[in-house]
Amino acid sequence: MMDSQALTIKLDDELFEAVLGDNLLSSLLSQGADVRYGCRAGACGACRLYDVSNCESILSCQTTVVSAMSLTRQTPAESSSFTVLSNITIDEASIELTLLGASDDSFGDRVFVSLLSEGLSSEVSEYSSAERAHFYECMMLNSAGAPLKLVLQKEHVSAEDWLRALALSSDDKLAVQLSTGIRKGRLLFEMDISDAPVVVISSPDNAIFESYWREALLDYTPSFLGHFVLPAKSDLKLSLADAALLAFLQAALVDAGDASLQLIYHGQNVSAKDWGRLLRPLRIHPNQLHFVR
Repeated sequence: MMDSQALTIKLDDELFEAVLGDNLLSSLLSQGADVRYGCRAGACGACRLYDVSNCESILSCQTTVVSAMSLTRQTPAESSSFTVLSNITIDEASIELTLLGASDDSFGDRVFVSLLSEGLSSEVSEYSSAERAHFYECMMLNSAGAPLKLVLQKEHVSAEDWLRALALSSDDKLAVQLSTGIRKGRLLFEMDISDAPVVVISSPDNAIFESYWREALLDYTPSFLGHFVLPAKSDLKLSLADAALLAFLQAALVDAGDASLQLIYHGQNVSAKDWGRLLRPLRIHPNQLHFVR
């Protein structure tokens, strides 16, 4: 029998090894790589990486290692200058920023916002590691055609950048990286939830987005049946055993009647397989569950 072939996987500035035929995400996680993931079924996009060698975006959970790879967490993007229109304090750990600039991004799209306000190149590839550390990925919360709206949370940025964020005022400038080659504003449309009863279930760190989900879903369905926040657990999968979650879903099924209840999970680190154990006894089909990281 031939020995397994070890292949080098370069992820940004780190080197890992994988065996021919390995699942890329599983291999990276087993070696301690910092790679986000969610459903592990190719639906949520949380584990998306960019294959530098082949100039394409890949889902690491759906990728089989067949050769050495050079990967980056950064999707090719163009950097533009945006003007701060407003900076609203939501609570002591969250602020809402509204930014004006040339963009067609809307609810569900992802951009990177820099909290360094000066001296950044328009070419992403020219950023130093120190500059890239000040960029933060944010989910857009605005409707199509409106100025960008996003939430920054204290726990997701450095202490230094949080102070910068709090100090932002109208007319300040920020660099924003906009993804290229990706269709925009497709999140809710591609879920195909038009006129269907919908519930949103969030991980604890995404609880703050409840009102934004409610507003966005009103454009797609009159039957928004509620929002549930998973209880905080060291292993988030354990939250699926919460009795309150089961009661919430059972009530939503009653309210949905004969219609097909649609579930949106806004979070990470809970796979489609984990959800299946909860939803199968409720006769909720896997295609009724949608993942948003």
